[in-house]
Amino acid sequence: MRLNIILGLLIVVFGILTCTNLKKATQTADVSAEAAATAGVKMPPTIRVPLDRLPPASASRRAYLSTGWWHMNEALQASGQQIYEFYRDKWLRFNEDQTFEIIKDKKVIEKGHWNWDENKNEIYLSCQDPWFNNTWQVKDKGFVMIWIGNTDMNSTGIQARVVNSKTEP
Repeated sequence: MRLNIILGLLIVVFGILTCTNLKKATQTADVSAEAAATAGVKMPPTIRVPLDRLPPASASRRAYLSTGWWHMNEALQASGQQIYEFYRDKWLRFNEDQTFEIIKDKKVIEKGHWNWDENKNEIYLSCQDPWFNNTWQVKDKGFVMIWIGNTDMNSTGIQARVVNSKTEP
């Protein structure tokens, strides 16, 4: 009898936590959609990024990405849409367990998972933020990357410069 009560309480607690997380994710997406509508910008389509179709990222790739913080300090789109505002205040913190956080004003505003396709040199990001959630072709030199939204899955045409910093944003 006690076990049933404890299990019932655990289900209620996990249900509340799940609803809270879903509400937070929905609010983040709503804010991005509202900002895009205000700026007259077409938001990227929502896609399911297939992280699981790739083997885990190599140890060297995990170490490279988890070094410091990454800032998308420039973003543009061939269509001329003003998209920079959806990136400029956000920083990325990659973790070796292939999770990442999006940080704005020193607060984590989004969490997600990442992977890397070594054959195509593409980073896969899966999260609720439609401006990051996608696959990106990567051109890198040292601790500066150019992410290009021109992959099999990403047809946004967005190009972003992503720069590493050893100091916390």
